[in-house]
Amino acid sequence: MQAVLRQFMQVLFFVVVWIAAEQVVRLGGLPVPAAVVGLFAVLALLGAGALPERFVEAGASRLLGDMLLFFIPPLIAAIQYWPLLRSHGVRMLAAIVLGTLAVLVGTALVTERALRWERGRHGAAVDGGTR
Repeated sequence: MQAVLRQFMQVLFFVVVWIAAEQVVRLGGLPVPAAVVGLFAVLALLGAGALPERFVEAGASRLLGDMLLFFIPPLIAAIQYWPLLRSHGVRMLAAIVLGTLAVLVGTALVTERALRWERGRHGAAVDGGTR
């Protein structure tokens, strides 16, 4: 029961971060989605050590496990707008594929950079300072 409560509280944390990021975007007139602002806020907190990974790990795992639910609404929208897809489908598909590739490459680069930084930060303590 305590694990379920921990997951709930951690998911709630992400919701609160998203709501706060939404306010930052609205008040600041930023041209980026609130989710991106929230992602960078959580990443900054994790990187600075102000937010230990264990405080968000269970909630993040739960959200990632339920990602399929986030993709069902776009599928329903695609069915509703079939005529639009038929007339502009190739261009839209190209934009989706290129956008997805850009996100994947960007995520991979940021993840690799963060892992290198983390290894460098903790490397001396892990391997006895032989680096």
